[in-house]
Amino acid sequence: MQAFFGRIARQVQQVLAQRPRGRHAQHGQHVQHGMTLIEIMVVIVIIGVLGSALAYGVFGALGEAKEDVCKSQVANVGQIIEAWEAKKGEYPSSLQELTEGKNAKLKADNIKDPWKKELMYQASGDSFSLCSGGADKRTGTEDDICYGGKGK
Repeated sequence: MQAFFGRIARQVQQVLAQRPRGRHAQHGQHVQHGMTLIEIMVVIVIIGVLGSALAYGVFGALGEAKEDVCKSQVANVGQIIEAWEAKKGEYPSSLQELTEGKNAKLKADNIKDPWKKELMYQASGDSFSLCSGGADKRTGTEDDICYGGKGK
């Protein structure tokens, strides 16, 4: 009985030794086609990490660009308010006063910051303040962007 199983084992080994190991494999060469699931998953993770880093950089730069635009816009509107005061002897009562009439100094869109919130304007006596709430859209916080005229 042992001889019988020994003969069968040798025949199985011979058949397995002659069998090609990959597609179109000849003479003991191993040809591998495609990628394993783990290799594909590793590539997807790497692409995800790189994409996240890129998105973080792009959105960070976009935030900085909006802040720079807002600083410039607040300064420009502040200078227009100062010119108004120099010409008329008083500050406008509101920003809308600068956007109305045939002698309007600003378009209505120019009194909104890049985050689509209206600039905050206050005039009192010989000074004024003009602020944007910044990226968090709330005034009185650290990211506010302000311009003050004369006394401020």
